[in-house]
Amino acid sequence: MTANTKWQLTGNAAELYEQFLVPTIFIPWAQHVLARVTPAFGEHVLDVACGTGIVARMTAARVGPSGHVSGVDLNPGMLEVARSIVSDGSINWVQADVADIPLGDNEFDKAYCQQGLQFFPDKVAALTEIARLLKPGGTCVAVVAGPLDQNPLMKSQVQALEKTISAEAANGIRAVCGLPDAGTIAGLFEEAGYQDIQASTEDLTLFYPDGHEFVRNGIMSTPLAALIADWDLEKKDGLISEILSGFGSYFDGKSLIFPHVSNVVIAKAA
Repeated sequence: MTANTKWQLTGNAAELYEQFLVPTIFIPWAQHVLARVTPAFGEHVLDVACGTGIVARMTAARVGPSGHVSGVDLNPGMLEVARSIVSDGSINWVQADVADIPLGDNEFDKAYCQQGLQFFPDKVAALTEIARLLKPGGTCVAVVAGPLDQNPLMKSQVQALEKTISAEAANGIRAVCGLPDAGTIAGLFEEAGYQDIQASTEDLTLFYPDGHEFVRNGIMSTPLAALIADWDLEKKDGLISEILSGFGSYFDGKSLIFPHVSNVVIAKAA
């Protein structure tokens, strides 16, 4: 299987991702999911497409010193930030393609994949590999962004990029919502051999106090950073204003308060 390298971050972009996107988007969703499927003390947990490692960090606090957490990601830039935050060996950081993870069979009680499944080139192969790592009856939880029209964060960026740059540039953000149907995701789990599959579409209300700051740093923490790196300040500010206007009533001129819709699938390994 060919690895997906189109959504990779390096250096400062990964640091901005941790500083701005993680607290605003990924911590609220991790809290939401971990309240539904909570790792028990002493369990072994896998964080797939871990990014800078927020799910791994939050689960490590729950499983305690007798448990074990591994975070797997293809992106060395993300893992560099993850290791800079937790470098004491309490979390095993692994750089690997999700279809070929160098960990043992039946090792984990639970696996979480937050906003990663939509980017995997062969989604069934990835889910099958995760199932291999789970103990029989182990739980896999996937959180995947819902439809573009229901997610103003991504929709506003897509519209602005199509207008100011190109449709091709916008497709980098559109891919975040590239697997929008809960039923389709459940079907992928079924094809990969999972059982007791539960799929639902859920939404959280997210908040950031300074919309300009969030959008500016949010864009610079995506692969689009390289595309606009050489723009002058006026042109960058124009793009930020265009994105903020796309939020409509979710932007009050200062802060952003907006819905974020995702599909949550919970399933058991055979």
